[in-house]
Amino acid sequence: MPNILLTGGSGFIGSYFHRFLPQEEIVNLDLVKPNFETKAINIIGDIRKKEDVESVLQQHKIDLIISLAAKHHDFGIEQDEYYDTNEDGTRVICEAATKAGIHTILFYSSVAVYGLQSDFTTEESAPKPDHPYGGSKLAGEKVLYAWCAEQPNRKVIIIRPTVVYGPGNKANMFSLIQQIDRGLYFHIGKADNIKSIAYVENLVQATLFLLKNVSQSGVSIFNYADEPQLTTRQISTQIAHVLNKKIRITLSLGVALLLGKPFDVFIKLSGKNLPVSSARIKKLATATQHSAPKIKEMGYKPPSDTLTGLEKMVRWYKVYKKQQ
Repeated sequence: MPNILLTGGSGFIGSYFHRFLPQEEIVNLDLVKPNFETKAINIIGDIRKKEDVESVLQQHKIDLIISLAAKHHDFGIEQDEYYDTNEDGTRVICEAATKAGIHTILFYSSVAVYGLQSDFTTEESAPKPDHPYGGSKLAGEKVLYAWCAEQPNRKVIIIRPTVVYGPGNKANMFSLIQQIDRGLYFHIGKADNIKSIAYVENLVQATLFLLKNVSQSGVSIFNYADEPQLTTRQISTQIAHVLNKKIRITLSLGVALLLGKPFDVFIKLSGKNLPVSSARIKKLATATQHSAPKIKEMGYKPPSDTLTGLEKMVRWYKVYKKQQ
């Protein structure tokens, strides 16, 4: 009988849970059906709708909820949409869990709760979100704190991952690989800013490690970022190496931002998102530094280091490109 409710399990990260968990034990609740093979029970539903979540918990014996469903950094969405899913959807999950007598929830938050900070964050760093995504994730965490405080036997594990990438992902890292492959990428200045990233298999294995090893009740928070921590130059150079390409151009940030202006105009006029814009260039040149000391101190050893994770994704990209 299934005993794990996986919300948002049809997505990129969710697909890896189907690989590493016994599929027969998963009930997947998502807005869409998975586009991969799985023996899990797949239910179309919305975590923002009380009747959808309660119906699943009434029909299936669930012991654990892994909450992946979220509104991410999607292009052109309103602030309220983040909070509708990441805060209010979490509240719906908590209320349904109370009715069903479920005592354990694992919640995927984000390092976006910290905002841009000059030093490496740890789990002890004060959250200072500077975007509705990070703010809504922090709001979701507060909902879980309140739920957990209602009964002493409840347990909440909150994971704050950095940018997650790997085979099957078609977001920021995919765009970076594609630009390097097409010869459209250039280094910005020294490109010595750290970009903390997380290889998807490492993150999912870390999640399962925490489920097994966090025994205490209450709320436990863990950052997740892979080692070694690489600079933008090191990340792009590794990608170029696996692609057998060369990055030949280096521009100052000022010049790069000027080159981004025509793309900004097109985005504004067309309403379409593009992989190049002034905002994306500025973001690429900004340090996002997050460390994960707690899980490391517990003894977790990820299967792949950062360079290996990047190599695996680029090799997947090359196969994917040939199939298109």
